[in-house]
Amino acid sequence: MVTDEFPVVLERHEQMIRSVQKQIDELKAVQREIKAMNESLIEITNEIKHTNASLLSCEDSIAKLQSAPGQRWEKIIVSLISSLLCGAAGYALARLFG
Repeated sequence: MVTDEFPVVLERHEQMIRSVQKQIDELKAVQREIKAMNESLIEITNEIKHTNASLLSCEDSIAKLQSAPGQRWEKIIVSLISSLLCGAAGYALARLFG
């Protein structure tokens, strides 16, 4: 009786093995997809780092450009005050010695 069950048991085991093999093949495909996604994420992360570095560089340049008009205005005011003081000193000296 035991020998009569061998073909049935063997067939069930073969079906289970085919089912397990199919699942393994599907998992391998999923694993390849996950690996490809991981590599893409690494590339995207590197690009984001590069973009952030570029943005920081641009922010510095923009800050310099924004401060330039203010610096020019300060130079104009300093020049005007210096001119007025020199003119007043020249006028005072001319009245004193003239």
